[in-house]
Amino acid sequence: MISTHPFWRVKQSVDRRAALRCLAGASTALVGALSGVATLAETAPAVPKLQRGINLTHWFEYEQGQAVALNELRMLQQLGLDHVRIPVDPVVGGWRAEPGSMLRFLPALRLAIEQALVAGLDVVVDLHLEPATKQHIENNTAAEEALVNLWSQLARAFADLPAARVAFELFNEPQYYGWHASRWPGLRRRLLQALRAHAPRHLVLLSGNEGGSLKGLVRQPLVQDPAVGYVFHYYDPFLFTHQGAHWLDTRYTTAGLYRGVRYPSQFQAAAPARLNQPHPRAAKEMAQYINEDWGPQRILTDIDAAGQYAKSHGVRVFCNEFGAIRANVDVPSRYRWINDVRSALEANGIGWTLWDYTDIFGIAVESTQLNKTGMRTLEPEAARALGLKSAGR
Repeated sequence: MISTHPFWRVKQSVDRRAALRCLAGASTALVGALSGVATLAETAPAVPKLQRGINLTHWFEYEQGQAVALNELRMLQQLGLDHVRIPVDPVVGGWRAEPGSMLRFLPALRLAIEQALVAGLDVVVDLHLEPATKQHIENNTAAEEALVNLWSQLARAFADLPAARVAFELFNEPQYYGWHASRWPGLRRRLLQALRAHAPRHLVLLSGNEGGSLKGLVRQPLVQDPAVGYVFHYYDPFLFTHQGAHWLDTRYTTAGLYRGVRYPSQFQAAAPARLNQPHPRAAKEMAQYINEDWGPQRILTDIDAAGQYAKSHGVRVFCNEFGAIRANVDVPSRYRWINDVRSALEANGIGWTLWDYTDIFGIAVESTQLNKTGMRTLEPEAARALGLKSAGR
């Protein structure tokens, strides 16, 4: 992917204390239920399978405004999901990329993890830094050292959680483009060593550089560790998945200027897309989208490459982000794309985690709205596209 990231925006302010009360309300049930989690860890496979999951964004990012209660987590498990990925921005928790910095929301994060485990969902704890923080780390050896120390802190805090149910992702979408690329393998190795000093058995997910792309992943050296997996993100074609994304830099893509881009691209001729404003490169990018014949076979060709990488190296590979923006997008097109990516991943034996549950790329009804039971529910099209059970079944 290009360096602009789809999740850089200001979110609606919420009451953080309400989110924490939601977590604390489940604590009584957790005390007794976690003994069952230990039993599961003794009989389950050594690490989580991570076959079908969803990202729970904005719970420990931004204003921490989208906590997910225990009953809602149970609903997600009953629909057929087996795991959740919890993106964590440590800066929101008070950490800074400087020596001695601490993370203040560790107790709340632990409660969230335990709550998902009780609901029957495995958990990926994903270090999800903002681009400016990542750039600072990339340019500053002292900041790199602070990041290594942060993983020591996280590993100590969560090492007692069951290795059969909890995984750690060291660094979401590392940038390290161009001549900086050579620095990423060394930092990745140090982060892994810091975590392994306290959590030797947990699954650790490793990413390539260049924004977490498959292109960046396949260029990285493999790590000699039996409990690692490799992850990539898939948002192609960007012109479709990120149409109307106002935060995108037009130096790299005109996707943010478009509305009404349809999928598969063969449908585009019958209903031309609209441009918010002229751009000299826009017509060329649209022509490329159509000429490349974006549809299920084009997507399968891409994902086959990831499947072949996994088979040839004998490693586990996951796609832990894929999704399409929801605003101003043709609903059938959106869910055709999600279905085609999901189907291609499963055909290659690649576990997936959709981005996301409740936000700009969300699949919940009206995204953040709760129903009369106090829970969000999936759009019917979403359940079908993901091969899940429909709500209420």
